Amino acid sequence: MTSEREAQIANRRAEMPRSYRACYNKTVSGKSRKAAMRAFCAECCGYEIREVFLCTDLGCPLYPYRPRSRVSQGSPESIPQAPESKMSLQDVSEAKGVKK
Repeated sequence: MTSEREAQIANRRAEMPRSYRACYNKTVSGKSRKAAMRAFCAECCGYEIREVFLCTDLGCPLYPYRPRSRVSQGSPESIPQAPESKMSLQDVSEAKGVKK
């Protein structure tokens, strides 16, 4: 990994909520495409988990693959109810019993 990339990763990590850092670390190590999608969606939605579930950006190339997209489409009970929640995508998946 180049020093420029390492610096950018460190800057981005410092700006994100602590609960998202483990997922981000897994992403930048290249070990998980699923984690990369979670991290991208979370960052795009300002780290507001509810917004990921409510995403309406049909033009996003990750839209069909966003976390829990197939479950949450047309199923409001699967959407976290607290918009101010700072739970990570991983926390929500674990709370709902979804395996990684």
